[in-house]
Amino acid sequence: MSLIYNTQNNFASSLSNFLHISCPFLHKPLLKIIPHIIYGMINSESSVTLDIAKHLKEDFSLIQPDSVSRRIRRFFNNSHFNPYLFYDSIIKHVISSYKKKHPDKRIHIIIDHMFSHDNYTVLMMSMRIGKQGIPLWFRCFKGKDDSKAFQDDLFIQGINFISDLFDDSFDLIFLADRFFNSSKLMYHIDSLGHTYCFRLKKNIKISIFDKKENHYILKWISDLSSYEFHPAYYNNIFYTEESRLLSNIVISQRHGYSEPWIIITNGDVTRAIKDYGYRFGGIESLFKNQKSNGFYIESINNASLTAFTNMYSLVCFATLFLTIIGCDFAKNTKCYKNIKIRTHQIRNGVKVRVMSLFNTGLTLIKLAFNSLKYIRIPYSFILYDS
Repeated sequence: MSLIYNTQNNFASSLSNFLHISCPFLHKPLLKIIPHIIYGMINSESSVTLDIAKHLKEDFSLIQPDSVSRRIRRFFNNSHFNPYLFYDSIIKHVISSYKKKHPDKRIHIIIDHMFSHDNYTVLMMSMRIGKQGIPLWFRCFKGKDDSKAFQDDLFIQGINFISDLFDDSFDLIFLADRFFNSSKLMYHIDSLGHTYCFRLKKNIKISIFDKKENHYILKWISDLSSYEFHPAYYNNIFYTEESRLLSNIVISQRHGYSEPWIIITNGDVTRAIKDYGYRFGGIESLFKNQKSNGFYIESINNASLTAFTNMYSLVCFATLFLTIIGCDFAKNTKCYKNIKIRTHQIRNGVKVRVMSLFNTGLTLIKLAFNSLKYIRIPYSFILYDS
């Protein structure tokens, strides 16, 4: 009789052991059902309860899919489950053993909103790993117009949580688009000893030192000079007339683009453009993995905010888990000699990644499920830099 590896029960048992360590407050019923839901999400690549139920086997195979689906919906609608405490505890455990291979210890944190049609808004703070991101902290809201999702105090709450995740040896660099150009945020990040690189709009007044008049004068950002083939640097400017935040601005007018990048930073202006360039990959790839490239959260339309948030916390957990598996596959290549997954190509003599860490993890774990060949799945949740 052939031995089958990585069965659903093996998977659920391993995840349950991890959750017991990282989330000791979870009750036994939750420790039992959550790993099976994660298994169903990964197998079905869906967040829809019926899709998840149809892909659950073993202990669930003798139960009607509708009954399994109702059980999953009961968990999603469980108002006693705290999805934020759940994910916060997991990410604290993961970051505590984070393996950073680069000596500069620079960590890029991206702040952005994600909209699921007009139904839900997610405030996400992610961490760049390679050319993609993992979720660090999030908050969910119903609809697109909930003012609570756009308040500085909420952003500061997330920034404080992330600041506490890392010890002083790490250099945290916060990246954000033009929506987050609040001087209050910049003040707070600077007060914590971290770096910010935020993109600005042109219709903002700043105070800049005029060498001819030998004093600071007010100018619109749009009036500052920019160059087509190299950035323009402006050090020691006061951001807005009211805030008097002393900072630096770099303007990069790229060839072929109508709008320049205007970046404000309290760090090295010569690195600001490169740092800000990591924003897109560090957040948009994450949202894509949770939407059309992974779990199709946009298929959830009329669920309550409680149900959506509970579901989304598991999607974040699954996204994190698959990315960690992808990182492990890239780092510990000797453990996967018998697995042929094409993650890179040679282009013009340069090795280029063609499969993301998330998709590498997804491909590997789906190969491993119920396989006659042993395939290593790391349940230690050790995150490697990539």
